[in-house]
Amino acid sequence: MSDANAPSPPPLFLRLIHRLEETALVILVGSMVVLAISQIILRNLFSVSLLWAEPLIRHLVLWSGFIGALIATRENKHIRIDAILRVCSPRIRLLLDGLSLLLSAAICLLLTWVSIQFLRDERSYPTDTFLHLPAWQLQLIFPLTFGGMFLRFLHQAGRRLSACARERRA
Repeated sequence: MSDANAPSPPPLFLRLIHRLEETALVILVGSMVVLAISQIILRNLFSVSLLWAEPLIRHLVLWSGFIGALIATRENKHIRIDAILRVCSPRIRLLLDGLSLLLSAAICLLLTWVSIQFLRDERSYPTDTFLHLPAWQLQLIFPLTFGGMFLRFLHQAGRRLSACARERRA
């Protein structure tokens, strides 16, 4: 027996995006672990080090953190302060939650715009990183994840605020 209020599964393209995010996170974290262990073994047993490994690991940490934040936003498991929401009525809770999600969306939209400006500047003054990769390519994670979080916060805010409006009519 299914619950009439249970959310329907997301459309196929969203499930594919979710799978892509999760796969990317597994690959990034796995690569980071393998590379770090390889560096330790090479350094301790053979007194050899891969010069490009340390900066790559730093970028893998950055990308893993941002993709993890994107997944946490999707699953509504991001950091939030909700002490006030616990003492409010369900309708007020929906309203305040929706408004806070709208504020989060606005902040992510601003960060998306700022990170796009940052990338434009980085492209104007090219800087190479390890293995001669342009720095701006490694920083694409900023607008991609902030943009994704903006869309998710906006969607969640819309759902909360429409539920608040439905509850008001009931």
